[in-house]
Amino acid sequence: MTKRLLATIGVCLATASVSGFAQSKATGKAKTAPNAAMHKAWMNDATDAQEDVREAIAGKSSAKTAAAALKLQTLMTRTERYWASRHADDIVKLAVEAKALAGQVAQAARARKLDQANDAFGKLNTTCNTCHDLHPEKR
Repeated sequence: MTKRLLATIGVCLATASVSGFAQSKATGKAKTAPNAAMHKAWMNDATDAQEDVREAIAGKSSAKTAAAALKLQTLMTRTERYWASRHADDIVKLAVEAKALAGQVAQAARARKLDQANDAFGKLNTTCNTCHDLHPEKR
């Protein structure tokens, strides 16, 4: 049974590699272009991370605030690539801005300056809302 399980895992890994879902060792980036379903999942994760930041700031936890903000920063990097692949320059610009603001939240939180983190987080939320108001997913 163990040999069969290992063989199945090996086939799955080989299939993932051939189909492009594996990551490139040289760049660490996915070999396939992100799709709408992936982007939607990232936006759901971003909503959760925003709530995590909100709760961490309210709980005065610098470490949790920074961790959640870094997750947002990663998600905004993915979002930037997604919209760049669709040549939506206005949305890319908002994603870049959101990524920078998430970095500011994390940096302020690591410095234990939660008031500054909260200010940057407010700007981040405004940027996110601006993007969502444009409904780029309907383009």
